[in-house]
Amino acid sequence: MRIRKVLGLLLAAALLLPLLAACAPSAPAPTPTEAPPAAPAATPTPETDAISRLNPSGQEVLFWHVSTRKHWDILKEIIDGFNETNPYGIRVVPQYAGYYGDIYKKIIAAIAAGDTPDLAIAYPNQVADYAKAGVIVPLDPYLESEKYGFTPEERADFFEAFLESDRQAAYGNQLMSFAHSRSMRVMYYNEDWLKQLGYDGPPETWEEFKEMCVAATDPENGKWGYAYVGGASAFASMIFSFGGDIISEDGKTVKFNEEAGVKSLQVIQDLFKSGCTYEVAERYGDQADFANQKVLFTFGSTAGLPYYDSAIKQAGEFNWSVAPPPHETPEPVVDVYGPSACIFKSTPERQLAAWLFFKYWAETENVVKWATVANYFPIRKSAIDSPLMKEYLKKNPKYEKAFGFLKYGRVEPNVAGWQEIRGIMADAMKKAVEGGDPKEILDAAAAEANAILASQ
Repeated sequence: MRIRKVLGLLLAAALLLPLLAACAPSAPAPTPTEAPPAAPAATPTPETDAISRLNPSGQEVLFWHVSTRKHWDILKEIIDGFNETNPYGIRVVPQYAGYYGDIYKKIIAAIAAGDTPDLAIAYPNQVADYAKAGVIVPLDPYLESEKYGFTPEERADFFEAFLESDRQAAYGNQLMSFAHSRSMRVMYYNEDWLKQLGYDGPPETWEEFKEMCVAATDPENGKWGYAYVGGASAFASMIFSFGGDIISEDGKTVKFNEEAGVKSLQVIQDLFKSGCTYEVAERYGDQADFANQKVLFTFGSTAGLPYYDSAIKQAGEFNWSVAPPPHETPEPVVDVYGPSACIFKSTPERQLAAWLFFKYWAETENVVKWATVANYFPIRKSAIDSPLMKEYLKKNPKYEKAFGFLKYGRVEPNVAGWQEIRGIMADAMKKAVEGGDPKEILDAAAAEANAILASQ
């Protein structure tokens, strides 16, 4: 909490009245039982918080990131802006450390070697693994620092759900990382094709989804309903759509082997058995097939919207859009996810320097720059009112439409060991596609996952 400034009380010295003329009666002396009135006690000035007493001048911090192409261009612009304008002479040195799986492995190795960077990009569940090793700096003292933090008004400007997704129950609900990017998993669909098939809009249930996929499938002409890509987020999204959970509330056991998980895998198997679905062979192959109108539906991140748009314009224009995944719940559910950034323990001054870069990146102007180039959702409410963001929303109606789905958002766990468990979930989906019994597959996967959780 911000320390309030308190004015010290000034103690006035009592002035002795001059003696009156000799003819005036003297003031009576106090009796032994009387005590002179006590002077009011001075209110101590509160001690400045420890973070505010630090001086980060001249620090150089190493930043491991995952950005390439246009994401790197805008990230470099933000880093350069910070290096050129911060009043402390702090210098952020960026270093590409591979994509998310690669940077995770690299950081695990760096922790073992005692040679971590000062800050790095990471998903919250990856940060949980790093924190277990005792190398992560909790960020609440920086967030609340009187000198270097955000004011209460500034903190209220952040979307609370984004901040909360970086808090970890295993560490007293402390903020262990800081969001700069959030997107969601949505369904991409070909509007023109659906109309040709006689449908007014995208499917709302998995039964409707299968019906439309079957109607669209024409193997002789190279047409299918759904280009399938598995993975933990695909599985989590389906479980959410059946009203299920993937982990217990206390984070000690998984729940993906319960009814919602079994139903999810049964849907996938049914789609393959019907002949309306095929598994994508290469990365982004579903995007290319969608652009070439080979497939009616795909699922993917909203961060991919610009890439879909570019591919479709190159292949030949048609009307398309996005929607929440089909669901068996009263309202849609979308899986909201995205990378954050964390600070590793070093010296107090370097840790502060790293935080000040986070703070700079979180300034509304930079939030807008990042959101409109990387196509992630802005983390601050004030970004929505910026002229640049308003123009971007106007030019990108599908992005604006997807922004409205955030109210249906759910997030994946951020407990230690979850990165490994994600691999187990992806393997379970693969086994289901190959024809295994969903319940048996998931029970075996859950036993393996629970053993990981128990070891944390």
